[in-house]
Amino acid sequence: MSEGAPALRRQWVSMAGGSCDLRMGYDAIAQGGKVFLDSVGRAGRCLVVLRPDADGHEDERNETLRRELVGVGFSVSWHEVAPQGSCMLGPKDALALAAALERDHVTGDDLVVAVGDAELVSLASLVCDSWCGGTSLVVVPTNELGMLQGALIPMPLAAGDLAGVVSVRPCARRVLMDWDLMLSPLDSEDGRKTRALMVSSAMATNEREFSALWDRADEIMAGDVVAYTDQLVATAKSRGKTVSSTAIAVRQSLGYGQSFARALAPLTGAPLSLLMAEGMRFAARISVAQGRLDLDDMLAQDELLEALDLPTIGCDVAPHDFVDALKQEEFCRSNRFLPLIPHCIGRVRATSVEDDLLLEHAKAWCAARREV
Repeated sequence: MSEGAPALRRQWVSMAGGSCDLRMGYDAIAQGGKVFLDSVGRAGRCLVVLRPDADGHEDERNETLRRELVGVGFSVSWHEVAPQGSCMLGPKDALALAAALERDHVTGDDLVVAVGDAELVSLASLVCDSWCGGTSLVVVPTNELGMLQGALIPMPLAAGDLAGVVSVRPCARRVLMDWDLMLSPLDSEDGRKTRALMVSSAMATNEREFSALWDRADEIMAGDVVAYTDQLVATAKSRGKTVSSTAIAVRQSLGYGQSFARALAPLTGAPLSLLMAEGMRFAARISVAQGRLDLDDMLAQDELLEALDLPTIGCDVAPHDFVDALKQEEFCRSNRFLPLIPHCIGRVRATSVEDDLLLEHAKAWCAARREV
């Protein structure tokens, strides 16, 4: 990322059950003491929840956090969860976190600081939302997804080997995003997944958000931190607004592209970011065939995904295996097969798809990906 971004930026974002105070910029953690204190009003105990990583910043980050917390009067303790990539976090990890809160005598008047990715932040949200009637949570994400898929809209956690089935309500009311420690490289999986979420959110929101992302795409890929920050804020605001809707059909639209990615990951071995993009392409083509989505809108989505370096993948998958995987993924969470389909830019809905049409497009997709 290039230089020139503002030192610190603050943005309130609407979310389910309230709003969230986002503070982002360079050296943000070193200015976090007041944020931590304001979260509870009076300093007491604080449990910092984190997971071991190898990003080279862990010791520096933890020491800065400790200084900021101790400096405003908190008594600090630490709790580590499983390292990233070692396993999916689920109920057993929630019980272990609850045991740590009990061990350190953390109450509803105290503070929890979650430092990590979306999965860890979601775990902390699950526990803090119910501990002693609700315990204040401040999030320090280690990547953009920790904010978008953790603090604002917590990702569902795993149950056994089944990913994404334990729903989590948002709990954090303050997020401290330090660009020195969390901006993902453009060519990293976290960076690509963040951009895939930007497209998914824009498609589910409205044409104005889609056009704004289109206009920023070149600047984002050129490493412009100001443009990237603006888009992160815009995506956060649109996702917060969508998840706050009283209509369940609108809230569901934020999953656009994600069930496809989960379903095809075991068959292709491709990164989830690229599979999310493939899921959006596939759903758009189904919608055009159903006479819902305009062809020009489908092509616009294709061009935006390419502009944000989310290309098509190459793989060898049998069409019937493709269909079976999609249905198995949907039936894990519902008794009906209703994949998310874009009816137009700004309207993504769970929609029935006839088996013949699904298989026809599965055959076309599998044939095209063998040639990539």
